[in-house]
Amino acid sequence: MHRILLVEDEKNLREAYTIILNTQDDYHLDAAAHGQEALDLCKKNKYDLILLDLMMPVLDGAGFMEKACLAKKSPNTRVVVMSNLSSGEGLEKVLRLGAHRHAVKSDLAPADIVTLVEEELKLGAQ
Repeated sequence: MHRILLVEDEKNLREAYTIILNTQDDYHLDAAAHGQEALDLCKKNKYDLILLDLMMPVLDGAGFMEKACLAKKSPNTRVVVMSNLSSGEGLEKVLRLGAHRHAVKSDLAPADIVTLVEEELKLGAQ
């Protein structure tokens, strides 16, 4: 079973992604509303994949990446930044900190989320 962490502050989007991903039999999904909540979950669990929003209250995506130290603690964890920003300093920063991919949320249909997750999990298994 693959463990996935969804970090998304928009409640409706977080709920929609949760419903979509929970229909997959081989995923265990945890969800967090901001980076600090995600850090707390990362202290308790190891994840195969983190779907990370960039702009969030409390602790944003870049702050999460800095504090999580995934490269040291969980080097096999894949991180996909999911944001409506297509460029900018924040996006560049999370990619420098170890995020593997960026996806523009507004470009993703519900089925695309499942495809994206499957692709990233395959890459993480290599």
